Amino acid sequence: MKRFRHWFAAALLPLLASCSFSLIPSAEYIEQKTFDLASPVPFDSLPFIVEVDAFSNECSGRFKMVFREDDNQIVVDEFNHWSMPPAAMVTKYLSARFASATGNQNRMEKPVFELDGTVLNCEMNKPEQQVDLMVHYFIIEQGNDKFKITGTENYRIPVKDTSAESFANGMNEAVSKLADRIVTVLTNELKDRVSEAKKDSDGK
Repeated sequence: MKRFRHWFAAALLPLLASCSFSLIPSAEYIEQKTFDLASPVPFDSLPFIVEVDAFSNECSGRFKMVFREDDNQIVVDEFNHWSMPPAAMVTKYLSARFASATGNQNRMEKPVFELDGTVLNCEMNKPEQQVDLMVHYFIIEQGNDKFKITGTENYRIPVKDTSAESFANGMNEAVSKLADRIVTVLTNELKDRVSEAKKDSDGK
């Protein structure tokens, strides 16, 4: 009888082992993805030079994408990452966008502005289904210690869904709008200078 019990127990062990493993659900495989901003088309011709300094990063997540669940809760995604922190991506994008203007042969005939800033927020807002990007920037002019422009831009880009892919597309659109805004600010500044010079000339 003992021999039968030992044989039965030995035969039962593999069966129990297989059952125990089958009761444990297999972990779902989630692919890790890395995103970057698209390479921009440089500005064709500008009446000024823009040199982009490294932006600083004060938003959450750094390399990891951040998703806002509600007013107070954010989730840092462990599976979807940026290729670099948001501030570094903004710096790279703007540098590429202003590259052709910076390398213009008529550089000495144009005012040279230095652009710097801080990325304050970069997240996918799920309740609003939009990408939020907030950037504080400041601009100084080489050779003109009295000139300084500062501003804060808060872009809210609607997206079709709250996926990581839509996050990257929305971020790309927001940074493109930031580049356009910098051009508008500096273009208006040069127009004001021309107007002021004309007033001074007419007043003499």
